[in-house]
Amino acid sequence: MTNEAKRQGGPNRATGPLATKGGGRILIEDEFLGERFAERFPGREFSRLPPIGPADYSAFGRRDLLVTRHRGAFIKPCPATPNYNCCGLAIFHFGLGCTMGCRYCILEAYLGAEALALFGNVEEGLAELKNILALPPDKRPKRFCTGEFTDSLLLDENTALAARMAPIFAKSRAATLELKTKTDRVDHLLGLEHNGRTVISFSVNAPGVCRSEEAGAAPLPARLEAARRAAKAGFPIGLHFDPLIDHPGWEDGYRETVRLIGQHLGQATVAWVSLGCFRYLPSLKNVMLERRPGTRIYDGEFIRGGDGKMRYPRPLRARMYKALVAALKETLRPETVIYMCMESPRLWRDVFGHDPSTEGLTALLDRRALELSGEV
Repeated sequence: MTNEAKRQGGPNRATGPLATKGGGRILIEDEFLGERFAERFPGREFSRLPPIGPADYSAFGRRDLLVTRHRGAFIKPCPATPNYNCCGLAIFHFGLGCTMGCRYCILEAYLGAEALALFGNVEEGLAELKNILALPPDKRPKRFCTGEFTDSLLLDENTALAARMAPIFAKSRAATLELKTKTDRVDHLLGLEHNGRTVISFSVNAPGVCRSEEAGAAPLPARLEAARRAAKAGFPIGLHFDPLIDHPGWEDGYRETVRLIGQHLGQATVAWVSLGCFRYLPSLKNVMLERRPGTRIYDGEFIRGGDGKMRYPRPLRARMYKALVAALKETLRPETVIYMCMESPRLWRDVFGHDPSTEGLTALLDRRALELSGEV
């Protein structure tokens, strides 16, 4: 057995949504990752795929896993919106979709598909990443993430992508990797070499929202306990309150989440906390009400923002952000960076008293990343 297989718990230890009874098909176009899944999910139905692209994904069902080839660039800039401040992340694009079924997931409107797609030719992506990291520091991004178009750790125990990426960043200078998840699946990462250059981030919400709108994700206490374990192993932690959802008792709900964060991570190194109020493409509402009926989160008051997305009115957003910022500052260490995701300069002035601009926010987070790795 290889060392990698030992870390993963043995060659046939299948975990995640595909390991459950009644899981869907695994459809393979690309051999490399396809062979790995064939080893880890013995007895599962496998089928050969012809060459396909994202436009074809809608032909497959919610429980299907597509192991396909990615035919574009693996490293992409965060899909920023004009007139809203962006954090300047670079994305390692390794898959599309998610099986957790959160009732606000904007991916379901973006993708128009329910199947989960993972790119089997990740070796090409890792080569592209290494080439970018070899550029001079002023010519490359300082922060990379893998959790923009899917969950970073949903099937990582089986793909072992994070175990390939963390040592690359551990050996690099002036670059940080962020893994974003709503799972509690971190134990296979805890022994990795990381040198403070891999941040494990958790999406969190009010307890009631986690129970009602994120039924397929790990419970909030389990996520925070996983964060505690990761912090104990020396990983910097990130937290993402996105989306903040207006619901009865939201002040108490989010205050309770911050209390739980303090209980689990009060003395931990929390790199940053992002805040983003619920926003959605107009097409998402009908998709969600058809696929995941029963949610009430689309019933509130919304306006169309400058990016075409439906957003809460500005006074409500400001009130929610201010409440969270105040609670987090009382709970976390003062060096933790708290920022808003995809918000307007006007909201920044309302909440923080200044507008950092996209360039200023990117520089602030880049510097925080360098602090974590001891480079400044």
